[in-house]
Amino acid sequence: MKVNYQGNRDAKIVLLQIIGEHELPFIEDELSHIKAVTQSTEFLFITVQVDSWNDDLSPWPAAPIFGEAGFAGNAEKLLTRIKNEVIIPLSSVSPDIKIFAGGYSLAGLFVLWAGYQTNLFEGIAAVSPSVWFPGFVDFVHNNKILTNRVYLSLGDKEAKTRNQILAQVANDIRDVYRSLEDNKLSCILAWNQGNHFKEPALRMAKGFAWLMNNEKIHS
Repeated sequence: MKVNYQGNRDAKIVLLQIIGEHELPFIEDELSHIKAVTQSTEFLFITVQVDSWNDDLSPWPAAPIFGEAGFAGNAEKLLTRIKNEVIIPLSSVSPDIKIFAGGYSLAGLFVLWAGYQTNLFEGIAAVSPSVWFPGFVDFVHNNKILTNRVYLSLGDKEAKTRNQILAQVANDIRDVYRSLEDNKLSCILAWNQGNHFKEPALRMAKGFAWLMNNEKIHS
């Protein structure tokens, strides 16, 4: 994995985004959107670029959903590396920082799953997350999330696909949202116009901005 740091190194708010190489062209736009929406530069922005999108971000092994690429289920290994190489060093320098983790698509699934594995994240921005992933909704129902706030969002056309598994994503995210509400934490399900690939930078920025603004309200 490759880690990059941008922004205020002394900030108490840390935005940690899991990305793939294909998302690198959108990062600067996303940062501009975050600053515009929050009217703030008081945050440290960290990207963790994974080596293998399907394998590193999947919580458990699964067969291919489309094409020939399956999922190895290496999310636990990735989360351990993020803890040891990013979070622990940061926390040792600034123990009072608050870390918000975010991701888009399969990375959105990863950060949401990670919120059930550790209490190190103050909030989660799971944007257009792959909650269609086999077994994930059942996992959510059978486990308790350990973060304080969750932002979920989905495009209103993402379920319009011939792939029967992907077509369930809207129902699945509503199911996940209801489960989070039952846990009495601060959460929201936002709907964006368009399909899965429309305005990813803006969608991510909205997620992080909601977490940051929500933090101001409760601090």
